[in-house]
Amino acid sequence: MSVPTIRMSFVKAAIAPLLIGLALHVGGAEASSSVTTETAKEASATFESLSGGVRTSVVITVAETEVASSAGVERGLHADIEIFQADTRGGRNDRFIAVGGSVDTIRDGPAVIDDDLSTAALDVTIPVCGAKPLYNGRLKQRPFLECFEVQITLDWWSTSEIYSDSGTDDYPAGDCTVHVLSSYRLNAASSTGTIMAGGINFASSPSARASLGVSNRSVTATCPD
Repeated sequence: MSVPTIRMSFVKAAIAPLLIGLALHVGGAEASSSVTTETAKEASATFESLSGGVRTSVVITVAETEVASSAGVERGLHADIEIFQADTRGGRNDRFIAVGGSVDTIRDGPAVIDDDLSTAALDVTIPVCGAKPLYNGRLKQRPFLECFEVQITLDWWSTSEIYSDSGTDDYPAGDCTVHVLSSYRLNAASSTGTIMAGGINFASSPSARASLGVSNRSVTATCPD
């Protein structure tokens, strides 16, 4: 079975909170061990269109994280958008615009991405700066402080079997020993819905590419008393 092409940026993003949790433990001497776990789910989709010689590509990524440690459980939601547009009329390719935006919130509602990676649903508004959408879907470059809102309402569903893998790692950290158990599951998907800006839907056709994925990571630090 071929492995689906999937953005795995959330795997890298998951490392930082775990290392912070580990550092907090190693700095103290009261406990002999501590465990930090993180689950990071991600859905991504790319929508492409060509209208009037203007080629547009929009990339949507949403990530849910849940970090559990002795300090408690923290849940977060991050969503971002990237818009790339090029004027290809007459063989030209010199007019190129690339803009983007993101939002971060503490997740306190229902999950956006199902645990079994079968479906996902996103309804969010993201501000994008540095351009202005015109009535025909073209973007006009503007000062960075000038922004517009993009309303995103998308659904994902799985279109392939899930590819999975796991592994372990052990390494020293000062006088402590760190044991890391990690795993991930990935699958290809399709996405439809609306990406509205300036009265134009940049998702008028199904996604050109989409994916659903989840990574799980557990870090156990064992230190001498």
